[in-house]
Amino acid sequence: MKKYFLILLLACSLTVQTGAQDAAAMQRMQELNKQMQSISQQIRKAFDKKDYVLVAELNYQGISMVDSNHDFLRSVTGGDRQVEAIKGYFYYDLACSYSRRGMNEGALYHLGRAVACDYNDWKHILEDHDLDNIRNDARMDSLIDVIRNRADYVRILQQAAPYTTNERRDTLPVFTYQSASDSNLQRVKAYFNLEKIAGKGDEISKIKNVMKHIHNLIRHDGSNGNPEHLNAIDLVEACKDGSRGLNCRGMAIVLNECFLAMGIPSRYVTCMPKDYINDCHVINAVWSSQLGKWLWIDPEFNAWVTDEQGNLLSIQEVRENLRNGTPVVLNKEANWNNQNKETTEEYLYNYMAKNLYYLIVSANQEYGLEDHAVPNAAHMICLVPTGFSSSHTQGLVVSDDAWFWQGPQ
Repeated sequence: MKKYFLILLLACSLTVQTGAQDAAAMQRMQELNKQMQSISQQIRKAFDKKDYVLVAELNYQGISMVDSNHDFLRSVTGGDRQVEAIKGYFYYDLACSYSRRGMNEGALYHLGRAVACDYNDWKHILEDHDLDNIRNDARMDSLIDVIRNRADYVRILQQAAPYTTNERRDTLPVFTYQSASDSNLQRVKAYFNLEKIAGKGDEISKIKNVMKHIHNLIRHDGSNGNPEHLNAIDLVEACKDGSRGLNCRGMAIVLNECFLAMGIPSRYVTCMPKDYINDCHVINAVWSSQLGKWLWIDPEFNAWVTDEQGNLLSIQEVRENLRNGTPVVLNKEANWNNQNKETTEEYLYNYMAKNLYYLIVSANQEYGLEDHAVPNAAHMICLVPTGFSSSHTQGLVVSDDAWFWQGPQ
């Protein structure tokens, strides 16, 4: 059986993504949400009673519901692939129900349909006793391998080509970090009262204190985009009445300008998956003169990363550790909106491993960078594995990680 909560989370996420659409669409989504939850609850009860015939009937009802509402679901989820993914959970339960009845060909057929619909939880398949009757069939191994090749994000990262040193660095742009004496950054420093927020400790404690402050000040809101003006002060002002928050990019921009206002070089880095569907993540790389390297700092999750000895790591180091199997550790304070705690497994090995395939950053870090009239792509730099290409890369594409991660001049 699928992990029960997954289909409920899918239903809830669809409701959220409807956002500010018209009332009729919202009402329809809420009704679909109720129906989907009802079917999921009935499937769970049928599994508990070992009524696998009823399990199959209910899952066919779920698939029929998705098919009959396909166009609407596509409009609120972003595409056909997302709609098919919902069906994948129902097909997975069908595979489990057939396996439990000893109908192995039917189980393998429906597991194949689940995989075709982007069912990706390969770890759950390996542990699910409902599939034990087909566990030793080579066809099941092949299906798991298909999933791992697209959803085992550590494996995908490990299979990426290495970086390549560029011998023509003299032709590459210069990274710049706006001086804290800039009048706009002075306003940021005063607006956030950064000297008080940072505290009297060492550089590392100040970096952590400012990140925690921004994490607590702004609610993460991934469904509503960001306000019109993308600078630290305007972004926070737009959230002050509590009606909205910011997505990860907005939060990283705010934190980036706070660090620049403190005289600490900082970048906000877009972390991209190999195959983009509708998700990436933006975090900060903050220069520590104390340690002589960039630090992984994520304001959405109040997160930093260490090795097993507690040494702070950079984005570059985390990526390489994931690739070579060296352990990485998430700080125990990491959380989402002060509601849900994050774990090393979920945050680093499942979520961020997906989003570290290639990286995008601006060569210029300054106040209101994305408020400028100049197209953002004009000064963007992408660090990609050697030979990789994607329609989502922007600006200058390089594979020289040592140049990309050079310290501030």
